[in-house]
Formats: sequence, C-alpha cells, structure tokens
Amino acid sequence: MRRYDNIQILRVLACLGVFVTHLAPKMGAEGWAASLANLGASGVYLFFLISGFLACAERTEGKRGIAVYYLRRIFRILPLYYAVILYNMALHGLILRDVPPDPEGLYWLRYFFCTSAFWPAPDNFWGNLSATWTIGLFLAFYLCAPLLKKAARGIKSAAALYLAAVALRYLWAGLGLSAYMMFFHYLHFFVLGMLVWHLHRQLGAIRGAAVLAGLAAAIGLILTAAGQRPDPFMPVSWLFAGVVLLTGNFSWKKEGKGASLLQRGFSLLDSCSYSIYLVHAAVLDAVAMLAAHVPLSGPAVLGLTVFLTAAGCLGARYLVERPAQKLGRRLVDAVRI
Repeated sequence: MRRYDNIQILRVLACLGVFVTHLAPKMGAEGWAASLANLGASGVYLFFLISGFLACAERTEGKRGIAVYYLRRIFRILPLYYAVILYNMALHGLILRDVPPDPEGLYWLRYFFCTSAFWPAPDNFWGNLSATWTIGLFLAFYLCAPLLKKAARGIKSAAALYLAAVALRYLWAGLGLSAYMMFFHYLHFFVLGMLVWHLHRQLGAIRGAAVLAGLAAAIGLILTAAGQRPDPFMPVSWLFAGVVLLTGNFSWKKEGKGASLLQRGFSLLDSCSYSIYLVHAAVLDAVAMLAAHVPLSGPAVLGLTVFLTAAGCLGARYLVERPAQKLGRRLVDAVRI
C-alpha cells in the first residue's frame, strides 16, 4: 500500500490531541486552557476519517484479499485491546473490586464482544473503560469496509454513499435509537474518508478541496432547511477532510539533518500511535487513583503520565503487538483461498 506522509503526521496529531484532552483535567486545567485541551477530542473523528481513507488504499479484491484484510486488522487491533481489558479486569474486578452492577448482566462480555458499537451501556464504566468506546466502531467499519468499497467506486458513488450515511445518522437519531447501533451515528465520518481518497486520487488537492467545500455547503443548507442542527463534529470533519486533501502531495525531504530528525520522530510516534491511544487512558486512571492518596502537582501528573505511558507502550510493543503481528503475518501467508 502506498505510504502517505501527510496521513502519518495527522495520525500522530490526532493521537496527541486525544492524549491532551484526557490529561488536561487530571492536571487541573481550567478556563481557556481546558477549552483548548478539549479541542483534542476531535482527534477521534480524524482517526475515523483516516481509517476510511486508508481502507480504500488497501487491496480487498477477491476472497483472499478480504481474508487477508480482516486478518491484518484483527491482529493489529484486538491483541492490545484485549490486553488493556484484561488489565482492567484484574485491577477493578480482582484487586479493587469496585465494579458497579450491570443491570443487563453482560459485565465484561461487553468488552470481549465490543458491544458498545451496537448495544447501550447503563453507565460510563461499562461503555468506555480506559477510553475504549471507539474500538467497537473501528471493528464494525473494518468488517463493512470491503462492501462499502464496492459501493463507493468513484467520486459520485462515494459522495452518494456519504450523503446516505449522513441521512442515516439523522434518521436514526430522529427515531430515538441513537443508543442502539452507535455505528450508524458515526459511519459518516469513515465514509467521508473514503470520499476524500477518491477526490485525492481523481481530482487532486485543489479541485478535490473545492468539490468537498461545495458538498459541505450543500449539506449544511439541506440540514438548515430541514430544521436540523449539524453534528458539532461534522463541520470539524469537513475541515479535516480539506486538510487531508490539501496536504496529499506532502512527502518527507530526504536531505537535511533537521528534516531527517523530524521525520524519525513522527515515524516513531506514528508506529506507537495505537498503543499510546489505548495505554494512556489506563495510565491516567492509575495516576488519578494515586493522586487521591498522594498530592500531585500538575507537572508531576504530566511527568508521571508521560513516563508511564512510554513504559506501557514499550511493553505493549514487545510483549503484545510485535508477537501478534508476527502471528498475523504467518496466518496471512497461510491463506490459500
């Protein structure tokens, strides 16, 4: 699959944005600092868009292509996710024993089967433990990606699919079913990424951005005429889509020591972005529990969080991710469909 250097940078920025959003309250941020940090929450929607974009760039033709695609996604996402869930089970279920009751009796099965994407949880503990609520959405999209790619073969069909996804979001909410099949609520972010890929490939940066701007304006007018308020993050996703298009031709310079150091830094952070995404929230929970017994200043919380997240990512890389990816590659090579 072609390497997109602009996507690498944006993925790192999205990861750091989510990190800062979760870290700021633990550091006691208030006022403008807290408001600025909260902007990092939009990094989640940039991740959704990037996932849709890259899904179009990866081959999924034929039975073998689809099987290989699924295996790669499974061994990329699930091993570390389950490691985080097992850590939380040990911490909250066996050590602290502070697990709240689950009225529906699913308990940890919610996380093992990623039910947050389609079944509502009674409280935040069962819906977003260690900031994992998005994992079920990613898996749901990857499961549907080969079919969605067939439906979006060009700009017109991708735009039609995006409009359908936006309509589904408002129709589902209008029926009062937003708590169920949460994937329907967020699907349009992923499909927007697919549309951006086709715009980038067929029209290029400027023309693609112009078409995107026109489509966004049309959607805004339609929603206004229908008496609907745009999803707060929908305009943000249009901005992200424009940035992806306008930076699509960016590539790292090969010469120059400064550029090389910057490239290596982003490459390192990008390779650790998923582990940072999952590990940092568990670390912040542990730091918050420590702060309840030992007074910690803002800088102390920052230093401790960064250090423990880095250590956790290092452990995740060598104990979970690399062995899982090695096993995944073996299974991919064994596919003979």
